Amino acid sequence: MNLLSIDLLAYGMFSGRKLDFGSQETGFHVVFGGNEAGKSTSLRALLALLFGFQVRTQYNFLHENGKLRVGGHLQHSSGKEILF
Repeated sequence: MNLLSIDLLAYGMFSGRKLDFGSQETGFHVVFGGNEAGKSTSLRALLALLFGFQVRTQYNFLHENGKLRVGGHLQHSSGKEILF
């Protein structure tokens, strides 16, 4: 399974941001940045995308719990893609 992108629509400090991992090159991607850049928030958003939002989250300081939104684009090894 490949993660092609994650959409941070309303999560933590992010509104309408996208992390694109769909480059044509094989291998892996490294997410890096300074302190408070949003690396941990992005990781938590990915976990929320895959496993659901926690009932009590610390990432609702900009967006209310009911308005938290994360989207994603995944690709199976067979080539089939899913957007959600």
